[in-house]
Amino acid sequence: MGRTPTDAKDLAKMKPADPMGEKTILLEAYKKHATELTNIEDRQNKLSLLILGIFSAGATLVANERLPIAPALAGALIFFAVAIIFPSFHYNTELHTLRRVTRELLVRCEIALGLHEENRYVKNDRLYTSEEIGYGAGEKGKWLRNTFYLTTGAVFLAFIAIVLAKMK
Repeated sequence: MGRTPTDAKDLAKMKPADPMGEKTILLEAYKKHATELTNIEDRQNKLSLLILGIFSAGATLVANERLPIAPALAGALIFFAVAIIFPSFHYNTELHTLRRVTRELLVRCEIALGLHEENRYVKNDRLYTSEEIGYGAGEKGKWLRNTFYLTTGAVFLAFIAIVLAKMK
């Protein structure tokens, strides 16, 4: 799977190797990781919309009063639904893992740039709080993944219930 996320406490202890050194490479790396993080989140959102659209269209068709659902058709629809939902759950998990690793890379760039140091950019304070390091450690940022599971899982179950209710 790759590198295990660094614990937030360990990230908080990190200091820039060269606090006054050249920052151009770090800024470019930070921009690259920020762009990648946005792309990952967009992919997660598009996956959610795609899955919700597929099940909504299917439920609308199945709920039609004039369309009888024979047991064989019901079985095929349920198989199709399962064939969609399980790979999408796996893909969402992969995207979440990629998002977590990318977020850690962003936090590491922030640390190297000194953005988490006290009195560096803000007098008697830090520019970024210690809590924000938790995003890089994988302790935060699970909302997008979990809402995908909750919403698409609920729509999947509702679709199955409609198919079973309409079966003759």
